[in-house]
Amino acid sequence: MARKKTAGAFDIRNIIGLLLGLYGILLVISAALLDPGVNPDTNIAKSSADNLWVGVVMIIVAAVFFVWTKLKPIVVAAEPEK
Repeated sequence: MARKKTAGAFDIRNIIGLLLGLYGILLVISAALLDPGVNPDTNIAKSSADNLWVGVVMIIVAAVFFVWTKLKPIVVAAEPEK
């Protein structure tokens, strides 16, 4: 009987979760540290709140991907032992 293995780090959900989490962290950092500047047409200060909220949502979605991978891993049939 062939042993079953999980896809592990090569599961596409882990890669998607990693990228979403990385981009989310970068957006949260940019919202905290970067000055969005002033709109040249209206001379009104821009807001960085959009970067913050989108970054937080991306981090939450990344966490959902990681939890999904842990709860329901992809099973790959291993080669039979001889």
